[in-house]
Amino acid sequence: MTYRCFVIGLDGATFDLILPWVAQGKLPAMAQVLARGAWGQLRSTVPPMTGPAWTTFATGANPARHSIYDWVYREPGTYNFVPATAANRRLPSLWSLLSAAGRRVAVVNVPMTFPPEPVNGLLISGLPTPSKQVTFTHPPELAQEIERITGNYILYPDPGQAYSDAGVDAFLARLYQTTETRIKLVENLRGREAWDFFMVVFNGTDTVQHAMWKFMSPAHPLHDPTKAAKYGDAILTFYQFLDRWLATQIASLPPDTVLMLMSDHGFGPFHKFIHVNNWLREQGFLAIKPAWRARLKYAAFRAGFSPMAVYDLLMRLGLGSLKREVVRGQGQGLLRTLFLSFDDVDWPATRAYSLGNIGQIRLNVTGREPQGCVAPGREYEQVREEIMARLRLLTDPSTGEAVVDEIYPREALYRGPYLEDAPDIVFLPKRLEYFGFGEYEFGSHRVIEAMRRGISGTHRMNGIFAALGEPVQPGVEISGATLADLAPTILHLLGQPIPAAMDGRVLIQALRGPLAAQTPQVVDTPAPVSTTGAFTLSAEDEAAISERLRGLGYVG
Repeated sequence: MTYRCFVIGLDGATFDLILPWVAQGKLPAMAQVLARGAWGQLRSTVPPMTGPAWTTFATGANPARHSIYDWVYREPGTYNFVPATAANRRLPSLWSLLSAAGRRVAVVNVPMTFPPEPVNGLLISGLPTPSKQVTFTHPPELAQEIERITGNYILYPDPGQAYSDAGVDAFLARLYQTTETRIKLVENLRGREAWDFFMVVFNGTDTVQHAMWKFMSPAHPLHDPTKAAKYGDAILTFYQFLDRWLATQIASLPPDTVLMLMSDHGFGPFHKFIHVNNWLREQGFLAIKPAWRARLKYAAFRAGFSPMAVYDLLMRLGLGSLKREVVRGQGQGLLRTLFLSFDDVDWPATRAYSLGNIGQIRLNVTGREPQGCVAPGREYEQVREEIMARLRLLTDPSTGEAVVDEIYPREALYRGPYLEDAPDIVFLPKRLEYFGFGEYEFGSHRVIEAMRRGISGTHRMNGIFAALGEPVQPGVEISGATLADLAPTILHLLGQPIPAAMDGRVLIQALRGPLAAQTPQVVDTPAPVSTTGAFTLSAEDEAAISERLRGLGYVG
């Protein structure tokens, strides 16, 4: 027998919160799933970033096979970073494979699905969709119907509202409005037919944790007891809101359908930045041009004139509304004119630079980068090993503790035809409470800097997995599951072969009956590329996406 699958994605959901709340009786629907189904932690990609993580889920493969490593990528022939989209994906998605097999699919708000690809059913793209003015649905005419169904479909809540005292209530109102309209849409679409595969992702769990963690945790450096009295339960309350809806889905679950809950990564507190490019500059791996303009900007930078310092001043003066104008176009325009940026880097004398979230370092390799100076082979290995050795010695001057937990050369993490696109070094900062950040280029003159405002929670390595349904083992905790395992598991549930290009495995330990006994069928066929087709972002849409990612703290 084959089954249908209903996947609910809770972006950033973590058992670190869920399990204690279940034990306290605060999430009764989730408690049902854990008691009656299979569940366990779900290891994310390294680093645990939304873009590559959701793409790994969708393709069952690691980034060196699907080519998405972050929200951004280096534009060929330049040192500029531009937003990545589904058009950069080099493997077919789970829903395109199911479509090709004649199965009916509906995909709602999954990140990294813009631009929308044609499917046998419907698709509504998620982050980084720039606006509702672009084609964000398949079929295109579905967009008008969505407005009719919801009244006002909202793409995303705005976490930036929560970063000022005056905006928290507005953020929460928009968060619930966004989620309510998405639920209304999902219920309408699910009622249309017995979909073979239906999936929806709720971003709100990620967004509310980014914005509100400081209110929940008394140990957080930004914790304010007075504000916590009002907002301390905001994250719990949102989980409970979704839990009540989950209860209705459990009660109406058809007998031939497996309900699956998952997240792309976990979550925890965020305390401090590591400004990786500053560290590389201090260590002599990154050089500033000798030209007078660059040296003048560098002198001002060392004196504290930086985007983050200006932003902090605006906030202290009650001028936070000007932040957008200060930050708009980071990496271009006004910021490149006023502040130290990659335009001021002496690339022929620079051996390494940082581009990407969490902790990603790229060597400036001859023949790969436009002005590379590190020769492939022996010199490459020597420079890389030297950087990794020095990273192990990086300490927080305020505490004296080492701030890097894990360091990987890229080949230790990734394997596939697009390994060359990967960062050469990836490191995970201490407890992931530190955030290695290269997107700002030179956001601050410090190497390690406490977060004074903005996001207070960020990603962790372990997300959640839970499944409920007739072929699922009841009440079993599974171990060792990864994001890449879900696509092959879903294909197995639906009686479909598994492409050999997938790295994941079927989670047999979560199953019972004939499906548990059946050997998964693996087909060794050439992996087709993404079905999104040729696509180029307009300058306006690129700016809109960048602005959205800035609000989430993913780009500078």
